[in-house]
Amino acid sequence: MSGPDRTSIATNARSLRKTVNVVALVVALTITISAPLAFGLIGYQIEATRATFRAELSANRLARYIYRSPEMWEYQPARLGELIELPEAPFKLGRNRIVNRAGRTLLVEGNGELPAHFLITRSYPIVVAGVTEGIVQFDAALDPLLERIGIASLISLLLGLCSYFAVRVFPLRALDRTLRDLEQANEIIHDKNTKLEIQNRALRVRERALETTKAALKHRSSQLIEAQQLGKIGDWSYRLGETHVDWAPEIYNLLGYDPSFGSSHAAVMSIYVGDGAHRVLEAQAEVLRTGQVKTVDVKGRRGDGSLMDCAVTSKAMTDAEGRVIGFRGTIQDISERKHAEEQLEKLAYYDPLTGLANRALFHRQVNDVLQRCSRNGTEAALLLLDLDRFKEVNDSLGHAAGDELLTKVANMISRVLGNDHFLSRLGGDEFAIIMADCTNASAVEAIATDVLTAISGAIQLERGEVMIGTSIGIAMMPLDGASLNDLLRNADLALYRAKEDGRGRYHFFEAAMNAPVQHKMALSRDLRHAVNENSGLFVHYQPQIELATGRVAGFEALMRWTHPTLGNVPPSEFIPIAESSHLICDLGIWILREAARQAKAWLDADEAPRQIAVNVSAAQIWHTDFVGDVVRVLEETALPPHLLCLELTESLLADHAEGRVRRVLMELKRLGVTLALDDFGTDYSSLGYLTQLPFDKLKIDRIFVDGISTSERARKLLQGVIALGRGLGMTIVVEGVEQPAEIEILRRFNCDIIQGYVFARPTPAVQALGFARKLDARPIMAPRLDDWAATA
Repeated sequence: MSGPDRTSIATNARSLRKTVNVVALVVALTITISAPLAFGLIGYQIEATRATFRAELSANRLARYIYRSPEMWEYQPARLGELIELPEAPFKLGRNRIVNRAGRTLLVEGNGELPAHFLITRSYPIVVAGVTEGIVQFDAALDPLLERIGIASLISLLLGLCSYFAVRVFPLRALDRTLRDLEQANEIIHDKNTKLEIQNRALRVRERALETTKAALKHRSSQLIEAQQLGKIGDWSYRLGETHVDWAPEIYNLLGYDPSFGSSHAAVMSIYVGDGAHRVLEAQAEVLRTGQVKTVDVKGRRGDGSLMDCAVTSKAMTDAEGRVIGFRGTIQDISERKHAEEQLEKLAYYDPLTGLANRALFHRQVNDVLQRCSRNGTEAALLLLDLDRFKEVNDSLGHAAGDELLTKVANMISRVLGNDHFLSRLGGDEFAIIMADCTNASAVEAIATDVLTAISGAIQLERGEVMIGTSIGIAMMPLDGASLNDLLRNADLALYRAKEDGRGRYHFFEAAMNAPVQHKMALSRDLRHAVNENSGLFVHYQPQIELATGRVAGFEALMRWTHPTLGNVPPSEFIPIAESSHLICDLGIWILREAARQAKAWLDADEAPRQIAVNVSAAQIWHTDFVGDVVRVLEETALPPHLLCLELTESLLADHAEGRVRRVLMELKRLGVTLALDDFGTDYSSLGYLTQLPFDKLKIDRIFVDGISTSERARKLLQGVIALGRGLGMTIVVEGVEQPAEIEILRRFNCDIIQGYVFARPTPAVQALGFARKLDARPIMAPRLDDWAATA
């Protein structure tokens, strides 16, 4: 062992001895001090907890007793002592003290004058029905604890002395043994270092020779590497039976993988996307069979996750005897070439907004499918989609929002279809789906249902949230048309039927559809004539009953149409026709004027003032000067504005954040007109507009009432909606009440007004007024409403 080595070990040994002495002293002091300290802290915490518990327990017992005898408890110290008495061990000294609200001590219970120098006191209020009647104090003696701490300190001192000697003696003995072992090991290491130095000198001589060879090889391969980089190409090789594919560095750079990727055969195959790995293996199998070079274009995944197009070339690798022992080849990045080809194809056959196939590619696809069906005897399906309420989004939010909506809808439908079916955008808000090789109608129905579900919810756009839907018309190939024009016409007829049936649904083409379509067109012409000539249109009024008084608070004006030949046409039939033919605005202003005239006529006849409610279409807000129309009607009829209630459905509120609807409602509110949110919970249900827009009434739809007499869950939901509206200061109107049992439930939920067949159906003005007078003559108080309704 060398001099410096021995000196270093001796110095370290002295440092270790000092460290051991310090550690032994620290351990001894820690045991001597920390144990009594911890014992004292824990003991004090226990005594404090006991005092708090005794004070709280006594206060709670006294509170229950005082609650039963609030007048006499201060004069019953004996009884109070019994209540707070609690047997404990003799060494747990303590006493209770009861102090009333005036500060007078009523009772001292326990050990009287405690034989203790140190005490801990805890108090707890006596709370009866939310009022503090006094406090209970508990004093606990700490002297026993101090005695125990002293005993613990003596024991800790003995343990500390023992630990000091134990920690100091045994490590020092081990240190001496370790020093002897280190001296022996140091001699062995010195001998081995001498031998390693001799070997290192020989290795350095060999390294200089290898570096000379590498420099020559690097110079020769630099031109090949540069050529591969310019061509975005790299070479590889693989021996049959092995698990590793040899990649040149250029491939790692080309694909963006780190050399730690490993390039095992399984890992290499995993970078190919889709059926790329299968196609590469098929090409290599063909190379084995034919011995020819084979190249396939596949998609691969780079190291950063992005996709690339690459050409994989495979060539057989043989041994000296001509037997195939593996493959060698190249991988070339052809992404730029493929991108250029795809761009040319997109310009010709794809919609630039959504990226879907355009009408030209759709026509070609339909013709191909028709030929395949004719050749193979198979069937296919054509689904035409038309977005519901898309025009409202375009008109209210602008064309940029409409384009954004079309893009999102295209993505939604694409996710539903996957890669199994053909999707295209024909123009505007029209989409088409081709289901090739469709074996049965149930598969078509399943796809149609999935598409309807995907587009039925709220869609978030940059300028706000919108609610749309879609309707689907379905034509089967070749059953419903052997040519493109026939298929499109019949699918369009089916789409029209789906819209007429209520939108948000699909319909298959049927041969009998032509007649209903003609009927709808005739009704549209006759309805326009009825509006222009003011003939055949009537207003019926349905009473709205105030639960608090049992009187008629107002009426809802409802449109009715009597056709000259067909008789009464239900609103469910002619209102959709009016909406689709833009007659709804004319109908809206007509019923507004008629309802206001009738309400003013009742006032002029000294009838009690009753509010008249009129439904407002979203088209009136978006496409007319609705505020001006309301002003003119109020001026013509002289109806007080507060007696006119305008009911707006939630579908109108798709644009509430963008200003137009907000401005219109604010102007109506300034006129003094009452505003009601109709059919709450059936469309754009959002809590935001309830606080942002000036609604006075919340009209809850029938869907919340249905089942409340039998379903607890339905009652809870309705109660929550009512509480929400009332919390916002709105008058609650529940429509569609049909069962007497529902009246009492709504009364308990603090509903203001109810409307429904349980009292009266919509009737002409004379009958409606008669009903109101009948209730005025003998008002029905709320508790008797359900009994009266049962006999109405």
